[in-house]
Amino acid sequence: MGAGRTELLECLFGSSPEPPAGRILLKGSEVHFSHPDDARRAGVALVPEDRKRLGLFPQMSVGENITLCMLHEAASAGVLRAGREQRMAQDVVGRLGIKTAGVGAAVTSLSGGNQQKTIIGRWLLTRPAVLLLDDPTRGVDVGAKAELYRLMVQLCRDGLGIIVTSSELPELLTLSDRILVLCEGRLTAQFSRAEATEQRIMEAATHRG
Repeated sequence: MGAGRTELLECLFGSSPEPPAGRILLKGSEVHFSHPDDARRAGVALVPEDRKRLGLFPQMSVGENITLCMLHEAASAGVLRAGREQRMAQDVVGRLGIKTAGVGAAVTSLSGGNQQKTIIGRWLLTRPAVLLLDDPTRGVDVGAKAELYRLMVQLCRDGLGIIVTSSELPELLTLSDRILVLCEGRLTAQFSRAEATEQRIMEAATHRG
């Protein structure tokens, strides 16, 4: 906490209150996002750390939370087709194994892990090239963590690029191909999976020089 990891992802997603001072390269080309919709159109998606405050729409159903960013694909001649929207949501529920009574169920009725998969599913519908996950297993139980790990690994195998933040070192060492360490908003080290150890990460995370 306080290392600047959330702020970094917000810069990459165009939602930072201050524009980034550096350069952002996507598929080899420099990009500039002044709004999250710019990032979405370019193929970048963000699942925020605080899912209840920033990720979920509690007054909406599971299905409505999933299809929210892609309603134009469920519409015809400017009219939303309920059946088409429902099928889009059901496809995501099935693909991600979201445990719910149905797409019409209240999203607040889901467990923390299934709420997180609902938000991830919303962004997968946008067919992103890069998925930003800010501490995605925060506040979920051990079983849900394992499911989210399997999902992330499968998404990477399918060709999706994922940038994930976490303060849990075993999680990073299990999931990551490359680990970048921040301390007070500055990059202090980067390791390949083979180079990374808990001790080396902690030393870099507390380095203020």
